[in-house]
Amino acid sequence: MDWRDLDVVREAAEMCRTMWELGWDEANGGNLSVLLTEDERRTLGWCAEGVGEAGLIPDDGLRTLTVPDVPDVLRGRLILVTASGSHFREMTERTDELLGILALPVVGNEAAVVAGLRGSVPSSELAAHLATHAARLETDPAQRVVLHSHPTNVLAFTHAGPDTPREVTLALWRIITEGVMLFPDGVGFVPWCVCGTQRIADATNEQMRTRRIVIWQYHGVLACGDSLRGALGLLECVDKCCHVWLAARAAGTPRPGISDEGLIAVCERFGLTPREGYLSV
Repeated sequence: MDWRDLDVVREAAEMCRTMWELGWDEANGGNLSVLLTEDERRTLGWCAEGVGEAGLIPDDGLRTLTVPDVPDVLRGRLILVTASGSHFREMTERTDELLGILALPVVGNEAAVVAGLRGSVPSSELAAHLATHAARLETDPAQRVVLHSHPTNVLAFTHAGPDTPREVTLALWRIITEGVMLFPDGVGFVPWCVCGTQRIADATNEQMRTRRIVIWQYHGVLACGDSLRGALGLLECVDKCCHVWLAARAAGTPRPGISDEGLIAVCERFGLTPREGYLSV
């Protein structure tokens, strides 16, 4: 089958377009990666031994790319990734150029371009995505998606709101009931630092081991999940909480929002466990 007809590819392209329409991914801002399942691998006709035992690609004409520091847990996996410099508004029309599937090496650092990325290379943040996938897989074996975006309300919140993971989480939990329901594990927060550095990668992945979303001050968000829909839904909820937090303060003296007792009652009602140490029991 045509790789572009895979449900995950079409959903990824459409989701990128949606995020651009929301104003979250201006110009070439944002990047996305998705680990493919075994069913998707079989549908593509790519065998598990597609990358040889020596880490070399069979002589079948596939383009190879150097991908350093591939985490062991991801070796041999197929991953869907956006291209470097891709504009999300063009993703559905230029899927062949702006999306692609890589076969990560079993050993070594040479990955094969299985499909797509015509005239392009993977996002410059690919190594960071791989590290985040690995961090999340430590606690969630269903982890599939890493999404980086610049949601407007979250960015505004980083200029006006609290600046620690605990205080950010509590501020957003108190906004709407669905907050603690959709992110009971909390929201991470990394103070501003230069993007693309080891510093921001280490700070992000340390928090990602026990959370699915981390805000980067004055920059954007990294969101994870076991599905594209789940990762986007999580990001939508956080962005809405940030919007209401900002609007309430712009309207005047805001009310305190949902109390600790109320948040605990919601978690008890729906069988959720709020992040330890955040609420007063």
